[in-house]
Amino acid sequence: MIVLAVAVLVLTVKLRAGWREVGQPDELSEEVAAGLMAELRKWQAEAAHWKATAERLQRELDQRQ
Repeated sequence: MIVLAVAVLVLTVKLRAGWREVGQPDELSEEVAAGLMAELRKWQAEAAHWKATAERLQRELDQRQ
């Protein structure tokens, strides 16, 4: 009886997953990854901007002294 319940559970999960294997990407995974990569590029650009600003301000400060 327990084996039958486990088999039904596994079959149900497989059907809901569309018979994909573990680690196999789906449409949602690609969309999420693309969104995360876009956010990462934004953060990197902002970090580069603030680093350049800090370096410029430091040069200006050094010239005053």
